Amino acid sequence: MYKVIDKFLDDDCFQKIASLTEQVPWYFQKTVATQNDIGDNIFLMSHMFYAKNSPVSPFYEKLIPLVEKLGTDSLIRIKANLYPNTERLHEHAMHKDFEYPNTAALLYLNTCDGYTKLKDGTKISSIANRLLIFDSSEDHCSTTTTDVPARFNININYIMPPKHPTQRYRRLQHPELREFRT
Repeated sequence: MYKVIDKFLDDDCFQKIASLTEQVPWYFQKTVATQNDIGDNIFLMSHMFYAKNSPVSPFYEKLIPLVEKLGTDSLIRIKANLYPNTERLHEHAMHKDFEYPNTAALLYLNTCDGYTKLKDGTKISSIANRLLIFDSSEDHCSTTTTDVPARFNININYIMPPKHPTQRYRRLQHPELREFRT
């Protein structure tokens, strides 16, 4: 099951987040999904905003409005991805972000011919300010792009609170989110 929301953020908020692609330092990752990527000369650049229960980037605070709109403060990871242009569209190997149940929210930062493919074969096109929400403990894959210099997205992995009234959920208290709420 998945959900697609177009124009997820208001224009001003989206532009501020999308402009991070020109501000953050990008780090080389020699594989995208599996070690088999190495032989194909397929790589990506990434920037980690949040990992191991803590912000790890000075740019993290610029994402707080996005995190708030998602309605969770039980974050696992927030990472920006830069997939470089390739001569032909390359579909990466299927993978799972984590082996345990979690939700991914992919915010596409630009429009291009790349896409995210889910385990059932559904392809979600990369359209600026589109949000894809899905279970990232299930197989999925990304692609490169051929029609723009790079494909950009932000991947937010988080735990959704239980929806059943008898289940309990203790909200995490991130100081950054507490400050934003007040």
